[in-house]
Parts: sequence; structure tokens; C-alpha cells
Amino acid sequence: MGRFIAALAGVVAGFVLAHVVNQTPEGRAFFSRLGATIHSFVEGFRQSYRA
Repeated sequence: MGRFIAALAGVVAGFVLAHVVNQTPEGRAFFSRLGATIHSFVEGFRQSYRA
């Protein structure tokens, strides 16, 4: 049970940290690049699956 609570606290802390980082212009740029990279990867995966 203690590991579950520690993992849950880590997830919550990660979301809080991401929210704080996203408040800065550099953070927004980082998450924008990250989103574009993930989107590119998913599109490549979809295309390879359909081929």
C-alpha cells in the first residue's frame, strides 16, 4: 500500500510540476515541441500500419 501511495504522490507531483513549467514561455515551447514530436511519431506509426 505504501508503494501505491508513493507512486500516486509521484504522479500528482509530476502533473503539478508540468503545470508550473507550462506557465513559462520556455515551458510552453517545450510542450509544443513535445506534442509535435509525438504527433509525428503517431502519424508515422499509422502510415506504416496501413501500408
